[in-house]
Amino acid sequence: MPMSLRYLKKLSANNIVTLLILLWLCGGLLWMLPNHGSAGLALPQNLLAWCVMALIALCCAVFSPRWKAAYPPGTILIIAGAALWSLPLLWSPLTAWQWNALPKVLALWGLVGIWLLMLKSTRCHRMRRVWLVILVLSALLQVGFGVVQLSDIEHLTGGRPYGSFQQVNVLASFLATGTVCALWLFLASRQRLITFISATALVLLPAMLVLLQSRAGGLGAVAGALILLLAAGKIRRRNGYAVLLLLAGAGAGVLTLYFGPLLIPGFIPELVQKEGSNVQRWYLITLTWQLILNHPFIGNGYGSFEALFGQLSQQVPPGMGTTTVQYPHNEFLYTWMEGGLVAVAGILLMIAGIFKRLWGRGGSRWCGLATMLPLALHMNLEYPLYQSVTHGLMLVMLLAIVGPAARASTDHAGYEKPLRAGVGLVACGVLAFMISGVVTEVQLTRIEHQGLVPFVHGETAVVESLANAYSQYDRLDFDRHVALLLRFNITRDAALLTRFHEWAERFSTVHNNPDITHSLLMIVRSEGDPSAQALCLKAKAMWPDDPRFDCF
Repeated sequence: MPMSLRYLKKLSANNIVTLLILLWLCGGLLWMLPNHGSAGLALPQNLLAWCVMALIALCCAVFSPRWKAAYPPGTILIIAGAALWSLPLLWSPLTAWQWNALPKVLALWGLVGIWLLMLKSTRCHRMRRVWLVILVLSALLQVGFGVVQLSDIEHLTGGRPYGSFQQVNVLASFLATGTVCALWLFLASRQRLITFISATALVLLPAMLVLLQSRAGGLGAVAGALILLLAAGKIRRRNGYAVLLLLAGAGAGVLTLYFGPLLIPGFIPELVQKEGSNVQRWYLITLTWQLILNHPFIGNGYGSFEALFGQLSQQVPPGMGTTTVQYPHNEFLYTWMEGGLVAVAGILLMIAGIFKRLWGRGGSRWCGLATMLPLALHMNLEYPLYQSVTHGLMLVMLLAIVGPAARASTDHAGYEKPLRAGVGLVACGVLAFMISGVVTEVQLTRIEHQGLVPFVHGETAVVESLANAYSQYDRLDFDRHVALLLRFNITRDAALLTRFHEWAERFSTVHNNPDITHSLLMIVRSEGDPSAQALCLKAKAMWPDDPRFDCF
């Protein structure tokens, strides 16, 4: 047998999955491609994270010696909960809303599928220490990334570091999770290297969390650490050291935040005022609750939140300022508003399944709960999983290592080969889709940097040149129609305005965008359409701080 084949036979899913996770979290995650922000597949980092998970699925299908069949306690509840959570997509009243919500439903099942494969193919809780170390090292690397950004604070967007996540609170919840993982390792491990790494993290991660000034991250770190310290009461001596390290890190962060200019030349941190954010959050919750009361049982429809919130904001001051609202910053209320009690029941079943896994045989109980708490809190204060697929991977990793793997069983052994083949084909398909999606994202970003000029002069050729137009469908649809206005400025072809008008009305059934509404208003005004005044008043109510909507 050739040496390469003998080596491949010795490889295990444990080692390969661990290697892929290490390469991504401690390497690929630090690589930032040009982009224009947003969420979902519009971010190249999310596309790459899905590539990693597709590779994990492929390796589980190829290198796992024999798939176990009997899943541990809690698994069926989580699958049933995901199914219930997905059902409202079927009766969402508008097809456009269904298409808008489809990516998040597919993403949930992608994460559930990766978790099930990990249960089948790896030793899960036996990988706990290694995976926790990887998460801690990745968090430390993000601290280093943040320090580099702080060194050029004058050019730092928002005045606060965001690591490679492009959003402060997303970085904060990642560091908060890393803090709790480091605390668990520090309390439980006796190996000197792991103790040194975790002790270093217990100082550096809280220090950076203080500098980030993120309430979501701070709350998650404190809550997770308290639970872990109380749960790990058997090691009192280490508890005291851990508290001292955490306090030292937080204290260093506070000193740097308030006395940084005196200690570090050129360092001028910006203290973030939270009053405006508090008012905005309360406004979000209040209007979301009103939308829930409209249809508390069946929901308003998956994919409907942005459109319906915009409509309601016209009636309830102060409106949306100058931007739009796509999410209520609370996953539970978001699910209830769109999916009704069926989707809520799905969430509760998934939570029950997680607790059954934690407190079942082989579960890590309070310690496992503590590691997942920062992300769980963040999901009900922000929308991290939509902005960072890496957070989804982190959640799957934690859910895998807090309990046992699937048990060996001879049931359904005849289906194993077809099932492996099916998983392999799906993984290859997802991998090809996401890789071509990365290429397309880079292409679109380049076109947008050029002011959409390529679309103006050769839309069909540009679209055909894209590697995977479906991966950026909404973004491409937006750019193509905005380019119609630019083309009109050159050709003065009135048909272009008609096409834009028709598209903008369809767009507004799902999304609220002040720029699109302003362009539409200019068109109807130029045509002498009597509906212009009503459209202007509607826009003024939604975006009262936007000076473009002067209706008098």
